[in-house]
Amino acid sequence: MSELQDPAPGAADDEDETAARAARLKAIHDKISQRSDFASVRDSLLGIQKAARSETSHTRALAGQISDDVAMTTKLLRLINAAFYASAGGGSITSMQRAVSLMGFQTVGMLASSLVLFERLPKGADGDALRREFARSQLAALLAQSLVRGGKQLEGAYLATQFQGLGEMLAGMHFAAERDAIDAQLAARQLVRDSAEWTLQRERAARQRWGMSIQEIGIDVARQWGWPDSLLSGMRSLDASDSSRPASPQEYPRVLGTACNRLAGELMDLPQGGSPEDRAAQRRAVVERFGAQMAVPLSLDTASLVEDVETVQGSWVDLVKALGIDLSQQPAPRKPSAPAPAEQSAASPARAAVAKVAAPASAAAGDAAVAEALSAALEAVSLLALSGAPAAQVLQQCVQHIHQALALQRVIVCLRDAPSGRLKGRFGLGERAPALVPAFDVALQPPSCLFGLLTTKNADTLISDTADPIIAQRLPLWFRQQVAAPTFMLMPLVAGPQVLGLIYGDRAEAGSLRIGERELTLLKTLRNQVVLAMRMGGG
Repeated sequence: MSELQDPAPGAADDEDETAARAARLKAIHDKISQRSDFASVRDSLLGIQKAARSETSHTRALAGQISDDVAMTTKLLRLINAAFYASAGGGSITSMQRAVSLMGFQTVGMLASSLVLFERLPKGADGDALRREFARSQLAALLAQSLVRGGKQLEGAYLATQFQGLGEMLAGMHFAAERDAIDAQLAARQLVRDSAEWTLQRERAARQRWGMSIQEIGIDVARQWGWPDSLLSGMRSLDASDSSRPASPQEYPRVLGTACNRLAGELMDLPQGGSPEDRAAQRRAVVERFGAQMAVPLSLDTASLVEDVETVQGSWVDLVKALGIDLSQQPAPRKPSAPAPAEQSAASPARAAVAKVAAPASAAAGDAAVAEALSAALEAVSLLALSGAPAAQVLQQCVQHIHQALALQRVIVCLRDAPSGRLKGRFGLGERAPALVPAFDVALQPPSCLFGLLTTKNADTLISDTADPIIAQRLPLWFRQQVAAPTFMLMPLVAGPQVLGLIYGDRAEAGSLRIGERELTLLKTLRNQVVLAMRMGGG
């Protein structure tokens, strides 16, 4: 795979590549703005900002823009009290009028904006991950509010720190597949997530693709919402360039926000097991390391730092409970994970079969050559998808790469047939693939075989040995009579509740197809690029 590098200093980008980046960035913005949920967020935020900036606006106008829902207003007041518990209101702000009189329309409007975003997060696992990201940004903002050295910096510390992650929130809501394609490339290079090198390479990869980093896309959207320049400036991350000198007044809010976001992430990622004493010791070690690194740049009082952070965490725990965010579970990895065993039921042989075959998909050790081939494939397919190529072309290239990288005997693609609602073989590559394509015919409603069951459950699966009696009895007759492959993999193409198709690949020897965790991550991300292209192209 080619290295992700910045253009040479002073070199002008090729005009065609510049135009391509601009087109891809426009596609991202169009995708965001065309989503109905985003339009609702945008209109709410613009209304909030209009009311917040008006010198003649009444508090009722701002409250009306936020929500007429009592529960929503209650959450906002909890957010305001948490954000300013150490200053303006002392945690006793009980009305919107009081909040506005103490903090002003602009600040209350910004906090309302964050709550509007939170309330629009999707349901399900993706939404849970974004809610956790929202909770992390709240912890970071509370830390910044507590640790800021005062004066002019105090006013914007909370908001700037919180919204440094706006781009990530928008990516998770609106262009997760494109973001995950970049992250999978970095994972394939074994970079440590959220390390300085990972962050640098991620920014470079994003700029190569769109001309902007993910954070800069968030800032650009915030600018369209009319957020003030002072806040937009503070939303740009900045690491302290020298731990032995104080950050300049211009650098300070950005360095503070960056450091607090990193500290919040480390605190949230600490293991939840062990005794309370062990957990306290782990937190103390993280905070003391943070203090040693940031004491001079941020002018921290290290003597009380551990106590200050513990106080903030207590307030933060109360806040996330009030917002309904469940932090009892450790976060699932954002990258695609190995398929989990399906639910078993004694009354359902089909479920028992799925449970037996789904788990081995990532059990094998990874193959570096395969991972490298899939990384190169992902880069090529991602660029093709983001260029606006037809979905059929993206699918064809993806299948070719999977066939070659995994050294499969054959790959066959099935797509949904609208009249029948079944999945029908459309094209294939490899040994006897063209002849076998017509045999593939998968019922979905109800699923009557293992293929249909796995596809409707959106279960990426590797069958190591089709001779296993539990597996064999669930295989369709057409497969046993015409295909009879001893081992195969199946990757459904699913967009939300809609099944679009499936990708099938096999080998000629039982147990010979092994897929490690890195390869599985890359395969899933490749598949997601195809699904994205099909959705955008109406496939």
